[in-house]
Amino acid sequence: MGSSPMVTTNHTFQRRPRLRLAGACTMTLALAAGAIALPAAPAHAADPITANEQTFFAYYKLDQARAKGYTGKGVTIALLDGEVDTTAPELAGATIIDKSPCTVTSGPFSKSHGTALASLLVSKAYGAAPEATLLSYRTSFSLQDDQSGSDCTIRNGIAIEDPASLINRAISDGAQIISISSTDRDSTDATKGAIARANAQGVIIVTSVGNEGKDETLDSYSKWSGVVGVSAIDTTGKVASYSSWGSGVTVAAVGGPVVAHDYGTKTNISAEGTSNSAPLVAGFLALAKQKWPNATSNQLLQLLTKTARTDQNGWNTYIGYGAVDPGAMINTDPSQYPDENPLMDPARRKGPTTEEVHQYIDGLVNPRDIAFDDSYTYRGADESVISNTDAGVPIHLGTSPRYHAK
Repeated sequence: MGSSPMVTTNHTFQRRPRLRLAGACTMTLALAAGAIALPAAPAHAADPITANEQTFFAYYKLDQARAKGYTGKGVTIALLDGEVDTTAPELAGATIIDKSPCTVTSGPFSKSHGTALASLLVSKAYGAAPEATLLSYRTSFSLQDDQSGSDCTIRNGIAIEDPASLINRAISDGAQIISISSTDRDSTDATKGAIARANAQGVIIVTSVGNEGKDETLDSYSKWSGVVGVSAIDTTGKVASYSSWGSGVTVAAVGGPVVAHDYGTKTNISAEGTSNSAPLVAGFLALAKQKWPNATSNQLLQLLTKTARTDQNGWNTYIGYGAVDPGAMINTDPSQYPDENPLMDPARRKGPTTEEVHQYIDGLVNPRDIAFDDSYTYRGADESVISNTDAGVPIHLGTSPRYHAK
């Protein structure tokens, strides 16, 4: 079936979760200021979306990357978002595995959001990394009519479908890159613990920075050390009017317009937002990881920041180190860079600090701050943790390597 006209309603794909007392998330849809709905001929949601409709595909010359064999093959990416409709035509042939740990029923918006982001990552038609393996994890955002099932358990007040829990689950499942296009208003120790684990184990987390057109440092996962925060530019290279900014911005990427299925109206829509920018950067990191398999995650992050295009002198709050350049990432050997995470500056990030990452490695993080991490063992000396019947992790008191270091 050929491409059909699309509805050009300018939706903004960005979700704003905040933790409920039970640890699950809610969100509201943040529309870009001045978004205009333009009438157009209707399109059926089942109509396939092609690369010619996606402006980012030509902008980043992804046809050339594919022609040279750079497809993300051998790389595993995790997507924490709404349901991914694997029957969508543009996802035909993509390797997508639903790894959600419990039953989450996504509402139409979350399904639209999740399917769109999965397509940006691994669509054979236009995805940034079409041969990567995608692990999908459904989050539950009640303001978008998502429903968590009775099998969605809670431990230490943290729900198993909470992003902190899903980050840990994705790491355990072998994800090398994690893409998150939602915001994080609550700075919980559980989230810090999950980020510390990612940093310790070399898993790169990429996140959107928001669509409010303001400083959203405290609302984005990019406030955490080691996380790649992505703002949005348009296809002229200018900062998008809706794009938020802040101290966690690492790079900028095209935020749209992106054509996507709207499962509420059963039409195709044109969407803009930093939600789109983040998975593109995650996909480009997958291409670089495929090209440079011996590079460490820290060196890939160095590569991302060193090759970004900018006419600025150094880092700034709007585009970070500059606009992401996947071509330069593929053509620049990251082994020349130090094996040091460039996103750990305590003046810009909330933590975890390098010391807190090592506390995780040494088993000194209190079990109450561990969100469904099946790899963790508490090895500290605090005997009170024994009384926590909801700890959910093995406790081996006094066995931390810190206590036995020579």
